[in-house]
Amino acid sequence: NAAKADFYTGVGYGLSFNGGAAHMDDARGKYKDSSAYSVFGGYVLPLPLLDIRGDVEYLRSRPSVKGQHSRRLDAVMASVSGVIPLIPLFDPYVGLGWGYARYDHNDTSAWQYQMGIEYKFVTVPLAIGAEYRYLKLTEDCGKNADFSKYHTNTAMLKVKYIF
Repeated sequence: NAAKADFYTGVGYGLSFNGGAAHMDDARGKYKDSSAYSVFGGYVLPLPLLDIRGDVEYLRSRPSVKGQHSRRLDAVMASVSGVIPLIPLFDPYVGLGWGYARYDHNDTSAWQYQMGIEYKFVTVPLAIGAEYRYLKLTEDCGKNADFSKYHTNTAMLKVKYIF
C-alpha cells in the first residue's frame, strides 16, 4: 500500500476480441479481432485496506468485418478501481468505467469492467501490467444503413509512469 497519493500516466497496447453483429446495406458479418491502443492518466488514493484509483483513458481500436469497410472505435472512459495490496510490489485491481464512444461516426455511451495486475519497480517510478477489459456500447450505432451491437474483450499490456 502506498504511503502517499500518486499521480500516474501511461500507455497500453493489446488485442481486442470483437463481438456483436454488424449490418451494412443488408449484409451481415462478424467482427475480426483487432489491435487496441490506450493513453491514460489518473490518481491513486491510499486507504487502510485497499487503494482507490481513478483514471481517464482514451482507447482506440479498428474493428473490421469481412467484405465491409473497416470501422473505428474511439472511446474516452472514466474508471474507478480498487487495488488490493496482497503481495509486495504486485497490485491486483478490479474496476468499472463509464464514458463516451464514437463508433464509425456514431456517438454513444459505453461501459466497461476491467481487472489486472501491475508490478511496481523499486528503483524507478515505473509499473508494468497486464489487463483484461470488457467494453460494451450502450446503444446500437446507427439505423438501417449501419447497425451494430458492438462489444469487445480486450487483453492489454500497459506501462505506467508514477509521479
